[in-house]
Amino acid sequence: MAHPVKKILLVEDTANLAEEIVEVLQWSGYEVKWASGGDKALEMLKDYPAELIVTDLLMPGMDGYDLIRMLRSMQQYKNIPIIILSAKTSPADKAKGIEVGANGFVGKPCKANELLSAIEPYLGKGTE
Repeated sequence: MAHPVKKILLVEDTANLAEEIVEVLQWSGYEVKWASGGDKALEMLKDYPAELIVTDLLMPGMDGYDLIRMLRSMQQYKNIPIIILSAKTSPADKAKGIEVGANGFVGKPCKANELLSAIEPYLGKGTE
């Protein structure tokens, strides 16, 4: 019996990078939707039941920290695993990410297996 495809929402403002990440995640067996910022992500979540969110930190408008804080304050999203994918990789950035409610942190640039290794503890392999 086939398992339902796991759904991921990617929040990334750099289009070419987002396309690469979407391709890797889809190739790995996940369903992925892309939002170009925090406000769009909140809007998309109303109709897209993501099971995990991967978000950048540095974005125009609502940054990744604010998005995570907002999601953690909303009953329907407070338990969705959130992985930060960011070029801001100092120990302070990582600590702040965990403090606001992220479940994991992957530095950019990253290899596909690094991102998948951060996702799989929460969703399993995409092709399961």
